[in-house]
Amino acid sequence: MFSFASDQKTEIPITSVYQERFTFRYGYARAGETQQADDIGQDYLAFHTEEKSFQFVLCDGVSLSFCGNIAAQFLATKLLVWLRSVSVEGARDEHAMAAALDAHLTQWVDEATEMVNAYRLPRALSPLLRDVLEEKRINGSEAMFVCGRVDIIDDWSKQANVFLACSGDLRVRLWEGTQEIFCLPYDEGDQYQRWSTKKGLLSGSIKTASSIGMGQPFNRMLVYSDGLAAIDSLRSIPKTERLQNLMTESFSSPTSDDISFLDIAW
Repeated sequence: MFSFASDQKTEIPITSVYQERFTFRYGYARAGETQQADDIGQDYLAFHTEEKSFQFVLCDGVSLSFCGNIAAQFLATKLLVWLRSVSVEGARDEHAMAAALDAHLTQWVDEATEMVNAYRLPRALSPLLRDVLEEKRINGSEAMFVCGRVDIIDDWSKQANVFLACSGDLRVRLWEGTQEIFCLPYDEGDQYQRWSTKKGLLSGSIKTASSIGMGQPFNRMLVYSDGLAAIDSLRSIPKTERLQNLMTESFSSPTSDDISFLDIAW
C-alpha cells in the first residue's frame, strides 16, 4: 500500500516508486514566484494504491477565484475518498460512474460553501488585498480536476479496467508501451471548465473515458497540470532527469505555474 497527498508549500522532486503491481513517478512544485513568496500552491495531487487498484486525483485551483488552493484540496480529498469506495465492478460502468460523480459534485457544494465562509484570511494581508479577497469569497473557490482509477483484472496480461473523469485543461495521455494511443482532448474552452464551491460544475459537463469504451489496450498513463505544458509536444515519455530539468527551468519563466505530475505504469 502507498498513499500520497501534496503539501501545498513543499516541492517534491520527480520520485520513482515500485509498489505491488504498479510502477509510478510523481512530482510537485509551486510556481517560481509562489516559491519566492513562500506562498501556498494552487495544485493538489493525491493518490492511493493497494493490491491491484490505483486511484488518483489532480486538482488545479483557479487563482482568480477565492483562494483556489482551498477548492483544490477539498475537492481532491473528496474525490479520492469516493474513488476508493467504489467496487471493482462498479468502476467498470462508465455511465454509472459519471452519474455518481456528477451527483457528488453537487452534493459537496453546501459543505464547501461553509468551509469557504469560515476560512480566515492571514492577518498580515494589506487592507486592499483583504477587500479584494472578501469580494471574491462571495463567488466561492474554484478548481479544475482530473481523477481516475485503474484496476488490474488479469495478473498475467496486466489487462486493466480504467475510468477517467476530467473538468478543465489538465492533461491525460495514455500509452501502450512506447506508443501514445490516446490523449484526453482539451481546447481553449476547457480553461473555463471547473468546479465551484458555490455553484458546482461550471461551463460544461464532465468529460469521461474508460478502457472498455476505448476498446484499445494501454498500460501507462501520464497525468499533469498545465504548468508542465512543455511536454505536450513530446512524442515519447520523458525520462526522470529531463522532467526534473524542465520543472526547474520553468521556475524562472515569467509564465511559471504550479506543476503536478503523475506517471502510472502497470
